[in-house]
Amino acid sequence: MSQSATPANQAPHQAQAAAYRRPRTQQRTLTLPKTAKVAQEPLELDSSALFQGSREVHIRHKDMVYRLSITRFEKLLLTK
Repeated sequence: MSQSATPANQAPHQAQAAAYRRPRTQQRTLTLPKTAKVAQEPLELDSSALFQGSREVHIRHKDMVYRLSITRFEKLLLTK
């Protein structure tokens, strides 16, 4: 004799299944602050174009002058 599925027979099973269900989580959307800027790729200069055959260039930044030079080991050296 088989039992038919009645609401009375399903209630314990549904209660057990509900205990194993994951709780629903609310999906949140995060936004960037309005002051945030998208990062840009840095400007890339070829040293030969910058030095134009010389071994030293002067770079003015605000009220200071910096000296960028190529060392004898072909490294760049920035000094005040």
